[in-house]
Amino acid sequence: MIETLIGWGVNYGLQAAAGTIGAAILAWILSKIPFDKFAKWSESIGKKQGLAVTKFFNNWKPTKAVYEKVIEPVIIDFVHAVCFAWVKGFIDGLKSDN
Repeated sequence: MIETLIGWGVNYGLQAAAGTIGAAILAWILSKIPFDKFAKWSESIGKKQGLAVTKFFNNWKPTKAVYEKVIEPVIIDFVHAVCFAWVKGFIDGLKSDN
């Protein structure tokens, strides 16, 4: 009986130590990633996509007359509501255990 308990304790201790070491290594690796460069890259991709959508609708005959006043504000509101709400919810979920 005691051998089983000792075996369980040693196994649990090794798993806890390995998990702690793994988490420390992962944190160190993540601290070396240049997130500001990824943010700038992501922003530039988004800007190019927005420019492409605007150019398409401004040059397309059926939407040319109404794009700036009708379609664009709806697209902006939709993207703002959906994307930022998702990001806010995602971050709130990550912080939920703090």
